[in-house]
Amino acid sequence: MKKLVCGKFRFWVILVCSTVLCVVTVVTANAQMLKAANPTRKSKALPKMYAGIKFGANFSYLSGKSWTNGIKSNMLGGVYAGIKGGAFGAQIEGLFEQSDYKTSDNFYSLYKSFYNDIKDSVKNGTFRVNKLSLPVVLQFRMARLIWLQTGVQFYGIVNVKDNAALVRDAKTLFKSGNTAGIIGATMHIGNADIGLRTLFDFQNLNNLSSKDVWRQYVFQAHVGIKLF
Repeated sequence: MKKLVCGKFRFWVILVCSTVLCVVTVVTANAQMLKAANPTRKSKALPKMYAGIKFGANFSYLSGKSWTNGIKSNMLGGVYAGIKGGAFGAQIEGLFEQSDYKTSDNFYSLYKSFYNDIKDSVKNGTFRVNKLSLPVVLQFRMARLIWLQTGVQFYGIVNVKDNAALVRDAKTLFKSGNTAGIIGATMHIGNADIGLRTLFDFQNLNNLSSKDVWRQYVFQAHVGIKLF
């Protein structure tokens, strides 16, 4: 299992590096063409690299028969770096994210063998999942200040807090990581940017059953501050 997880992680690292390299090449080539066509505007044509910090709100929902349908809010924060030139760019981020999931009345009947005490069968528990995420997005200028973002996010689960102490090992309920699609937009105002983003899991997050499919859907709102 560890070899499989490590193999997947290496695959995504290679994919991320390759994607960033390709985008940097395209952005640089585009900038050079713009520079050749408009030599007097070369400062605007040159690609610019940047980095900063970001923080925001994470609104998550987990599908499946085991969970309630309510959307839970949490915090996110981390760092980002990217490159832009002309109408194209790329950005990579490192984020710490939290998501809360509340069990439904079906949870005990499906996973009773993992409970600490049969007396807890009438309880609805809440699990807080802490994740480290690696989003990689391509950016396209839609207006003067607005950029469309699309890409993928790989995330790994660091730990799971079982607030009601329902099960023996809460972390075993979830797979160690997953990948998600990203669609969003960001507005740049000076050294700040304000963004909205939606994410959707590609794979089942349920580590115990393939029949009860858990997929995470997330809406994020963030503020970023460029450091350089």
